[in-house]
Amino acid sequence: MKEEHLKLAAANLGEGVTFKGLMSKKAQLKHGYAKEAKDVAGWNYVVKDAASGVCYSYYAAQPPLIGMTRPVEIKCPLGVRAFDTYKIDFKEAINIFHKLDCGDAFTEMTLYYVLYPGVTEPHWYIRSITGCTVVIGADSGKVMDPIHRD
Repeated sequence: MKEEHLKLAAANLGEGVTFKGLMSKKAQLKHGYAKEAKDVAGWNYVVKDAASGVCYSYYAAQPPLIGMTRPVEIKCPLGVRAFDTYKIDFKEAINIFHKLDCGDAFTEMTLYYVLYPGVTEPHWYIRSITGCTVVIGADSGKVMDPIHRD
């Protein structure tokens, strides 16, 4: 991976929501479940280098925690497009989740932009401890219907 791509990745580990070539972002939760943003230990990222078309995967801690694994080249995921920006950060997505009747905690949280006709924004996918899968537009903040129960 080129050094400038690593610098870009490192610069985007904080609160920002601009991230060149982001394909997915999956939360690593401190206790296997989370109720608040502070329960997110870090993120598993998949990014795509636009120039080469190569995808990389790595973990980065959520500040104030520190640390990052070395990016590893992987096959790019099918059915997911790269994107550079989104408006609703994970803290706001958690706040939206808490306004719903799906329990007070979640076991998974992932952000990606499916490559499917009619999908116009990336989405946060949050699985609650009660079995709901909540889908929140990462630009609009709109909760997608229906809320699925596993």
